[in-house]
Amino acid sequence: MRWPCAATLIGTGTGTGLITPLGFAALAPDTPAERLGQTMGSAELGRELGDAGGPLVVAAVASAATLTYGYGVLAALLAVGPVIAAVTALRDRRR
Repeated sequence: MRWPCAATLIGTGTGTGLITPLGFAALAPDTPAERLGQTMGSAELGRELGDAGGPLVVAAVASAATLTYGYGVLAALLAVGPVIAAVTALRDRRR
């Protein structure tokens, strides 16, 4: 096993347990108090969709091609997210 620490963090949920509160802490200061619950709920929904959808996407592509392509498609999808967020933020600033 090449990455036993990473596998342990993933397998035990420790990685998620560490990163989720950090993500929420990063979101909270920039969120109006009246929208805090909605923002945290949306962030949690996105995380849960990723937890459930990532393996399904990889498996579907790997079934049609190979596991390497499955991971490649997942990496491409993950790279698109920040680009969309940046474009949206720039568009919102111009308004």
